[in-house]
Amino acid sequence: MRTDAVASFRKLTPAMLESQRLAQANDIVETTKAEAAITIKKAAPALGIDGTTYHVLDILLGLSRADDWGKRHRPIVAISNDKLAEYVCRSTRTVMRSVRKLVEAGILAYKDSPTGRRFIYRDEGNGAINRAYGFDFSPARQNLEKLRAQGKAYQEKLNAQQEAKRTVSRLSRAIIDSIQAAAVADLDLSAYEDELYVLRESGLSLSEKAASIEELYQRLLTEFNNEDTNTTCKSDTDVTPYNYTNHKNPENSKQQNSANAEYLNINSSAANAASKMALDKKPNSKFGAISPELQQADKPKSQMAMPAASSGTAETALSSISISLIETALRETKQTFALQLQNWRDLTDGAESLRLAIGLSPAAWGAAQHCLGAKAASAILAVTVEKTLRDPMAISNPAGYFQACIERAKEGNLLLHKSLFGLAAG
Repeated sequence: MRTDAVASFRKLTPAMLESQRLAQANDIVETTKAEAAITIKKAAPALGIDGTTYHVLDILLGLSRADDWGKRHRPIVAISNDKLAEYVCRSTRTVMRSVRKLVEAGILAYKDSPTGRRFIYRDEGNGAINRAYGFDFSPARQNLEKLRAQGKAYQEKLNAQQEAKRTVSRLSRAIIDSIQAAAVADLDLSAYEDELYVLRESGLSLSEKAASIEELYQRLLTEFNNEDTNTTCKSDTDVTPYNYTNHKNPENSKQQNSANAEYLNINSSAANAASKMALDKKPNSKFGAISPELQQADKPKSQMAMPAASSGTAETALSSISISLIETALRETKQTFALQLQNWRDLTDGAESLRLAIGLSPAAWGAAQHCLGAKAASAILAVTVEKTLRDPMAISNPAGYFQACIERAKEGNLLLHKSLFGLAAG
């Protein structure tokens, strides 16, 4: 391999010699300046190129001509160290170290003149290089596939680390929420908090921590549900519904022939009429008399006697419930309605779509919000929709089911966190 293109005062390393070899290759890789620049910059973090070195690289790439990256030319840049130092506001020796780092990374090669000057002579007709001395980007052009693979691997590793960090944070919050919810239900799961602390403080990698904490969370949910046999509103026997929720004849059931979201898109007026009919026909049923508040649910807002919102009732309904628990539990609802449940605002903003989906009247929805607050009412509505999506035949009238849950919440008897834990585990 020829090294006469390198000045004698330079102390060559094996990495620099490899760059010089690539610069003299005859089987030139075909590429463009844009493609090469993007590939080099994506691979820069993987090669440890940052700070001043990256700034120098960016300037040199900008000074190279697009035509010089063609197969019959060499992308050479001629600029003095002093000028580069002026551009990056660093000392000349710092610039020299940065250029050396780029050469050892297989991006540049030295092409020194006998006098040490750097210059380019071009053909006056087509602008092609006749003679040039400076920094040669030929090694990067020859190394393009390798650089592309390094950049891709680095990005995948970075994405995996970020996802693992988010998983650790999200599940840690969910575990703490679960322990607090278990305490409300007189279950002592504090040992899981100690185990979580040990895992977070261990020397495991982020991916290993994420896997271990996820396994811990699944064990916690399993134990919680084993200790609590009453995890869903569906299994509660002391609910006081205001209308029928019995299964309909499968042969005539519109719900049986509809799947997930299609089942939910029932005619709102028909659902409201059915709710009103149930109110009219069942005031003295075996479930007991209907409360005056529910009898007004389908009346116009101007005719409704709206009860004052109770902060204590809302706090009871939302006890030990966090948005992260809701986000974990509403698997089907998020997918069907494209909801992003990052905070309570996302849940309340999406409640209108959920209300329309189950045919709940605006009056009944307004009464629920006025009584429990927007957050608690939206959480109960979302749980109703999630249960209906998972098993359409289990709830024949979702709007009626929702209002029955609201009644229980007003009495302080709705254990909404148990339903959410049951959905999360399921």
